Amino acid sequence: MKLLKFNNIKVLFLGLAVSLVFNLYFLLKPYLSFTWLDSLFKADDSLDSGVVARVIDGDTFDLDNKQRIRLAGANAPEYPKGCLSLEAKNRLEQLILGKKVSLQVITTDNFSRQVAYIFLNDVLIDKVLVEEGLALASPNSPKHDPLILSAQDQAKKLDKGIWSSLCQAKKDCLIKGNVRKDKNTKIYHLPECYNYPKIVIKESDGDLWFCTEKEALEAGFFKSQDCP
Repeated sequence: MKLLKFNNIKVLFLGLAVSLVFNLYFLLKPYLSFTWLDSLFKADDSLDSGVVARVIDGDTFDLDNKQRIRLAGANAPEYPKGCLSLEAKNRLEQLILGKKVSLQVITTDNFSRQVAYIFLNDVLIDKVLVEEGLALASPNSPKHDPLILSAQDQAKKLDKGIWSSLCQAKKDCLIKGNVRKDKNTKIYHLPECYNYPKIVIKESDGDLWFCTEKEALEAGFFKSQDCP
């Protein structure tokens, strides 16, 4: 009998505790972020929608209601210095600017941006950017991760975008040899040089990666004057 009463008390306290948690969630939700609880109250397939008014960079945009959205499944190069970051932004503009998109919101980040998977006519935009090599996969959902990670594997195999020689240095070969045909110059840049992040290697234009300064000099390149 005592054991039965004890169990009933345990159930009662457990019920009160759960009730308290849920009441606090709804009371404080407008002021605080409860990411793990949000996932309980938002169905995985529930979608919001809005018209894209402005694209900020390759993975961020604003809706016409001024809500800022960050792609959940794709992480584009840092704009404007990242390799192919401008191309990523332009591509996102081509895909969604001025169009009504569906959003599967998974959370709100520390910058008050809604982090969401974006759909246009059932096409997952996050996947498009990743498969074209204009963004890294950013796993956030068991439902979408396999599709996006598979797209990234294909982009790697085909050396697309950020996986191409435009952005990927050969192992231990970090020196960028930049050919300027308009100025008839061949300049190499070390990682510590001021303009190094801005230099994009285009082997089709004669640009090259070098492992040592000696290699660069022997190929007829001269050290950039902005290097320390």
